[in-house]
Amino acid sequence: MMPPENTPSSPPELTEIEKRCLSLAANGRTPTDIVREFDLTTACVNDILRSAVEKLGARNIVGAITRAARLNLL
Repeated sequence: MMPPENTPSSPPELTEIEKRCLSLAANGRTPTDIVREFDLTTACVNDILRSAVEKLGARNIVGAITRAARLNLL
């Protein structure tokens, strides 16, 4: 059986690190800041943020933050 589509009744499932990275970005932190916060590589942080953007069906990080906030995921 296929999972339900991402609708308002079934928000996308973000990982904890995706939520934390989006939350930091929402508070004005840059990817470089996030790299330092979690001791990750820039490529890893960019992949995490890109994954969140895709899961949320957004065009960019700002759109992902907006959608995540509306869905109470942050």
